[in-house]
Amino acid sequence: MVKIICTEKNGVNKTEVELSGEMDFITAQISYAIASMYTEIRKQDKNVGEAFRVSMTRAIASKDSPVWKRTTYDDATCRAALVRKGAKLTGDDIADLLRRGTPKDIIKSLLEEMEA
Repeated sequence: MVKIICTEKNGVNKTEVELSGEMDFITAQISYAIASMYTEIRKQDKNVGEAFRVSMTRAIASKDSPVWKRTTYDDATCRAALVRKGAKLTGDDIADLLRRGTPKDIIKSLLEEMEA
C-alpha cells in the first residue's frame, strides 16, 4: 500500500507518506501513480505532459537531485512497514509495529497483502 498526501497552507508544505508491503509492490504502485499522473496531464496538454515527464525523469535519475540528497524533511512524515518477499508477520512483529506507532490501517493492509 502506498498513500501520499501533500498539502500546502499559507505557503507551508505538509507531506504524509504511508507504505506497507514488499519493496517491489511499493515501487510498482509509485510507478503506476506517476504513469497515471503523466497520462492525465498529457491528455490536457501534450507539451505540459512532456515537461512533467522530463522533470520527473531528472528528479528520479539524477544522483544530484534533492530526492537523494536531503537527509531530513521537517515538513514530511513517513510511516513504513516493509517486508521481504515470502516473509510472514508473527505476533511479535505486529506488536513491535504497534509499539512503534504504526497505524492499524497500515498493519491491516500489510496483513491483507501477505495473504494474497
